[in-house]
Amino acid sequence: MPILSGTFFPSLDGPAHLYNAQIIHSLLLDGHSQLNSFFSLNPEPVPNWIGHFILVCCNLFFSAEISEKTLVLLYAVGLPIVFRSFIKAVSPQNILFSYFIFPFTYSFVFMIGFYNFSIALIFLFITLTYWIKHNTANFSIKRAVILFLLVALTYFSHILVFVLLLLFLGIYTATKLVISVLQNRSSLKVPLVLAFKEAGAFAISSFLPIILFCYYFFSRTSGDGFYIPTLELISWLKNLRPIISYSFEKEEAFTQSIVYLIVSLLLIAVYNKLTKIVWRSDLSLQSNLLLISKKIRMVSVFFFLSTVMLFVLYFKLPDSDGSSGFVSVRLALLIFVFLICWLSTQYFPRWVLMLLVVVVLYCNFNLNNYRISVIRNLDEVALDCYSSAKYIAPNSVILPLNYSDNWLQLHFSNYLGIDKPVVILENYECGTGYFPVNWNAQTPNVSLGNSNMSEFPCQQWRGNDSRILERIDYVFVLGDMNSKTDSCNAILQLTIKENYTLVNQSKYARLYELKKQ
Repeated sequence: MPILSGTFFPSLDGPAHLYNAQIIHSLLLDGHSQLNSFFSLNPEPVPNWIGHFILVCCNLFFSAEISEKTLVLLYAVGLPIVFRSFIKAVSPQNILFSYFIFPFTYSFVFMIGFYNFSIALIFLFITLTYWIKHNTANFSIKRAVILFLLVALTYFSHILVFVLLLLFLGIYTATKLVISVLQNRSSLKVPLVLAFKEAGAFAISSFLPIILFCYYFFSRTSGDGFYIPTLELISWLKNLRPIISYSFEKEEAFTQSIVYLIVSLLLIAVYNKLTKIVWRSDLSLQSNLLLISKKIRMVSVFFFLSTVMLFVLYFKLPDSDGSSGFVSVRLALLIFVFLICWLSTQYFPRWVLMLLVVVVLYCNFNLNNYRISVIRNLDEVALDCYSSAKYIAPNSVILPLNYSDNWLQLHFSNYLGIDKPVVILENYECGTGYFPVNWNAQTPNVSLGNSNMSEFPCQQWRGNDSRILERIDYVFVLGDMNSKTDSCNAILQLTIKENYTLVNQSKYARLYELKKQ
């Protein structure tokens, strides 16, 4: 329902993804577009391609808003389905735990438009399910191809999820080896050979994505890492920050209820596990480990070790390296998801799980009701931006000025270019090198009326002041331009008044067109 509640699914990065999908479409199919002067496809096979690829394909048949709906519905429907399949593969007796994924589907990162990361979670669980269900020791061309495609799709979705997938598969293989060694004391050769075969099968199947990752990683220099304070990281776990989308005040009551529920299950599971594991003083260390290994399921150990690894990374890795960020909240999301996976391998009475599923779905229902109200308000602003596009001629150059006090509307100007080839001088993706589209090295210089960029230190747009080639055709203002009264904005307003004509005004935005000479 949150996805279907508005014309668009407004988010921080969503408009930028839609706009850049339109740029890719124009670059590939319209060789004479003005966009070719400003943008080019990134020649490097970078991650973050999957979401754009899906949008470009959908744009061949649908309008931009339907393409966006298709993409986000693929994720919102796909993640619960593949997670349920995963739980069914590792712990079919506790299939009710698959319902716990619903609150985590509408995560914070998804709600702000991190679609590539979200889609990567689908490929993560598909790959883990395939790895666990199939005996990779029986290596075949078919299985190698399938595994290669899954790993490659994960890489081209998001690099963090790709790295975590490699770590998860390594932990699984190592866990399987150790438990096999403990259970086959008479012969170490068999488990070792099987482990090497599995590792070899994976290495062969994922060789190309790993090479791409190494090139991507070592060809870039990271900035100074920004770390979230430890106390704040702990607070994020206590209030379930990974699924608080808009307001701590409105959402925290429900997210904390889910945390209390998960912690209660965790304490019960740990107590039950400790009461079953008894260290016998009359047996040797190896004999005790053998008894314990027979009582503990291998997948349970895998989930436990994976969760521990995620905890360590959560507190050790920086939240940002100066260019890409939100690492901590992504790891926090996966901590809870893998903790749920571990709980699914423990014993709980079915009636208890049914009761808790009702509580989880109740909390999820209330969270989504609040999200719907926020999305409808954001959608009203998004439609205002989108409706201004009908007054803009194709192949025009647009300067967006954002005076909105809502941080989620930072890239809303990109709605102007989701259905037609226009150059919007605010495109954060093109300046990172992490996405499919780049700014051209020789981007044409543009001017605002007769003024170049250096005359407006409060505004930045693509280009330089060495040589003016063409003028900005339109100025798009989101929010109240009079909210800032500094000298730079005063000159900016005067320049717009002298050189541009107001052609459209709506509740949230204004559009100015360059006066005819």
